[in-house]
Amino acid sequence: MEGPERDDGFEVTFVVSTPRSEAWRRLVDIKQDDRWWIPGVESTAEELAVTPASSLRVRKAEEPCKGTEIVMTFEDADTGTRITFVQHGFGPFFGEARPWLEAGWWAIRADLFVFFEHGVRPMRHARPWADLGCDVSETPGGLVVRNVRAGGFAADAGLVDGDLVLLLANSPVVNVHELSAVSRSLLSGDHVRVRWLRDGSMMSGTGTV
Repeated sequence: MEGPERDDGFEVTFVVSTPRSEAWRRLVDIKQDDRWWIPGVESTAEELAVTPASSLRVRKAEEPCKGTEIVMTFEDADTGTRITFVQHGFGPFFGEARPWLEAGWWAIRADLFVFFEHGVRPMRHARPWADLGCDVSETPGGLVVRNVRAGGFAADAGLVDGDLVLLLANSPVVNVHELSAVSRSLLSGDHVRVRWLRDGSMMSGTGTV
């Protein structure tokens, strides 16, 4: 897969063995009345422009990222169809939220390929993240805890603002991408162990998600 860096969104291009007419049919088959259903992001979208079997431009109709535009183009390739998928228009918060959005983007692009190649929807991006009861920010040393909320997992485990998370559920977490993978494996009510660094000391605790 190819995916150039963008400062306003995400873009990926991939080639599937599916003929262009069949790839387009798969998209049409999951359309919901007057709205398109967009695989990967798993959301309805309002049509802005369409050229059958060639391109589709829509506006995402549901949160998260409601209002962003999605453009898909379909071109014949030697082995099937070259598909380009662009999602943009996230707004002024994009730079700050990019690590979180990128964590979901990896699943979106893989799910898109599977849909057009195999005709099935894995819906990996649609799997919810466990609420950890705090925010985190990426730093050179890893994830630093911010804005611990009373009654949440972080407070229950003993985390406070400024702690550097090292392990979650016995898995190392260095960035938001790794955190997303671990948190998606957790279920509400799970008792989860976390290890962190505070003022040069290693600490650990257990909380309920």
